[in-house]
Amino acid sequence: MAANRSGRRPPPATRFVALGDSITVGLGDGVTMGREHRRTATHGRGFAARLAERLGPPGAVDYTNLATTGATARDVRTRQLPVALTRDPQVATVVAGMNDVLKRTFDPLQVRQDLVWTVSRLRAGGAVVLTATLPDPGRLLPLPAPLARVLAYRVGRLNAAVRATARADPGVLVVDLGRHPAVRHRSSFDVDRVHPGPHGHRLIAQAFALRLAQAGLPLVGAPSGPGAAGDLDAEVTAPGTLRHSYWLLSVGLPWLAGRCLPGGDRNAYHTENRLVSHPRRA
Repeated sequence: MAANRSGRRPPPATRFVALGDSITVGLGDGVTMGREHRRTATHGRGFAARLAERLGPPGAVDYTNLATTGATARDVRTRQLPVALTRDPQVATVVAGMNDVLKRTFDPLQVRQDLVWTVSRLRAGGAVVLTATLPDPGRLLPLPAPLARVLAYRVGRLNAAVRATARADPGVLVVDLGRHPAVRHRSSFDVDRVHPGPHGHRLIAQAFALRLAQAGLPLVGAPSGPGAAGDLDAEVTAPGTLRHSYWLLSVGLPWLAGRCLPGGDRNAYHTENRLVSHPRRA
């Protein structure tokens, strides 16, 4: 790297890689499943891009988002991790497992093995890894009691797997989004009441940034000025019942039906990927 005019070499960029599913893609932050909203300077990015802004000033962060919609923990391990390791990240986020929870063939042991392997390989490369427990979507969805109990049990097993990735390793930072106060408010979620909305993505980025600061990693201040993420997101209100019902009939139920038919998990994976597009690099 060439020296600048003052004779000093510019500081090396912080290498940040984000792995995961549609939450890390940014679904809900300007783009909802099946419905694209008008993008503004503050929307359509997701928590990972917001966190990247806190890791260093403009131009000082090498940010790669490898997440894909519909990805399972196995997909993160087999498809995203090998690419992530070539980036030699210093900071990585791994948020995955909800698609496993929704599969008919949910295997908590396999999910645990995949998540532990992914995190341990990133740690072996020297990266500080951020991961998170996830909230039970049954708290906001009007589900029959038997289904709600199954979902709560599965989310509990997923979160136990997430905590297992940390073990006694101080380089694995777990953020407890599952019990974050914001999960009790609909304003934190998109119209599907599963993915974070713009306000929810901002809260996740803040929670991750706080966890990094507690671990002693220096962060830059929150973005400021026109178009920066900030108080505008706090004004986002929860999608109303009518809008949620319309989304459920036009998008949600057909998607869920795709998961229940033979080969549905695979069909739903491709359907969700067609519903939203995202940049791989930022």
